[in-house]
Amino acid sequence: MKNLKLIILFTLIIPGRLMLAQSGQGNAMGSITASELKNHLCFLAADEFMGRDTPSEELKIASRYLAVQAESYGLQPVMPDGSFFQEIPLRTSRVAEKSTYIMLIDKAEQEAFRYGADFGLRNRSLEAGKVSGEMVFLGLGLHAPDKGWDDFDGMDIKNKVAIILDESLPSDHPIRSDMSGMILRRKSDSLVSYGASAVIYIISEERETIFKKKNYLFENPVRGSVLSDTILGNTGNSRSKFYEIEIRHSVAAEMLGISIEEIAELCKQIKNGEQVQSRDIPGSKLDIQITTEKKIEFTRNVLAYVEGSDPNLKDEFIVYGAHYDHVGAREGEIYNGANDNGSGSVALLELAEAMVEAGPKRSVIFAWFTGEEKGLWGSEYFVHHPPVPYDKISAHINLDVISGDDPESIALVGHTRLSTALDELVTRVNNVCCGMDLDNHFEEPGPSSRFFFMSDHYPFIQHGIPSVWLFNGPEPNVHRPTDTPGNIHYEKMENVTRLAFSIGLEIANRDKMLPLDVVPEITVRGAHNTDFDWSKVIGTGY
Repeated sequence: MKNLKLIILFTLIIPGRLMLAQSGQGNAMGSITASELKNHLCFLAADEFMGRDTPSEELKIASRYLAVQAESYGLQPVMPDGSFFQEIPLRTSRVAEKSTYIMLIDKAEQEAFRYGADFGLRNRSLEAGKVSGEMVFLGLGLHAPDKGWDDFDGMDIKNKVAIILDESLPSDHPIRSDMSGMILRRKSDSLVSYGASAVIYIISEERETIFKKKNYLFENPVRGSVLSDTILGNTGNSRSKFYEIEIRHSVAAEMLGISIEEIAELCKQIKNGEQVQSRDIPGSKLDIQITTEKKIEFTRNVLAYVEGSDPNLKDEFIVYGAHYDHVGAREGEIYNGANDNGSGSVALLELAEAMVEAGPKRSVIFAWFTGEEKGLWGSEYFVHHPPVPYDKISAHINLDVISGDDPESIALVGHTRLSTALDELVTRVNNVCCGMDLDNHFEEPGPSSRFFFMSDHYPFIQHGIPSVWLFNGPEPNVHRPTDTPGNIHYEKMENVTRLAFSIGLEIANRDKMLPLDVVPEITVRGAHNTDFDWSKVIGTGY
């Protein structure tokens, strides 16, 4: 393995230096090309990286690649110790499989189900514990009375284990087609609020077929959280003991007291858009025992910067950010994460090379964030442990999922929330340099506005730092094994990266930092702004 890493690094350093040597040809923006973006992406999103999960050895190699390239372009390390890496401690856990089980207890007998063969766990973070309780079957597990669908109606859920089907409604069903499908992904939240002690998902017919055909077991991935009392969302996690369990159809049949064929029929009803009847399961209960193995591990952000050319402005900064992690591999499939977010990660490499040539007045930090898919770990850690003062960061530009079918269009998120100057600047710069169609509908009240909370720009805005997320919008291959370099639109990536370059250079060369003039309560950058409740401002439509 060590020799493999050395070979990889050796083969990468040389191309990086060749590109640096050629960077003097043409103007800075012209150095951003679809071909170079493709070369980087075909490497970072290759199968050998196994989907760049956090934490993983493959993600660590990816971080080394990014750092080597940044250094070859002439960027400097940001961290005080002269490193390109901001190390982040994690508290990780795995299921101790031999001592983890589910026991089905009825009047006549007991039956034990094993982790891996019979069931798995969905939880992102995990604590050991035991849950006992009666069962209740809740169909799709959907509580949406305003949408004409309520599997909770008339059911006593409190302190019970809810069993639901993990099937999808038809794509043209009203609950999905009007973008209110977000409520389908909030089923666990509804169950928690109604007092369920755990939720068990009966896997879809499609997954059951694959499990049978390929003799799969449920996986036992590393789960974790950032080891810091100051990281939002990682202290006292009350959800870590609300177990989200997945079961095979044979296990579901035993728990519900019906046949496997009847389980398949229930799945078909949901896929046809039909509601199935919720019901109690009298005379039986479950004992769920989860045991874990814990350890401390590390992951890391990659941070590099171009020093500003103006002696009066070089101690002020803009930050380009992109997360370089993805979701790993599951059930024999590699989730390469080419668009999400290999696209933004390699865009930052091209931006760094161009910015060195441009010589901005302010300093420009390039931040490749880890753990975004786990809950914005890297960007949260950056803003809670900032390598430069908050009040010296003029703006943040986030690139996440920047490829798509339309090469002339890009969506914007967050740019209207703190600074009218940023909103105006983005539009003006685009009109001059790029002429892309700017999609602002994610800033409008309604279901689409939920994206405001869903990427690495959000922690910056929470700290009063103006930020814009350049984003293709929902893309069908994202979080699927089909998100590969072969399904990327490289011309669009080039267009978006050039727009990001022009926006950043304009901010870096302004006489003054971007003002905060939108939210009356937020007029100074800093951690004190995290008390502001953005959920009351952003109209998600829920």
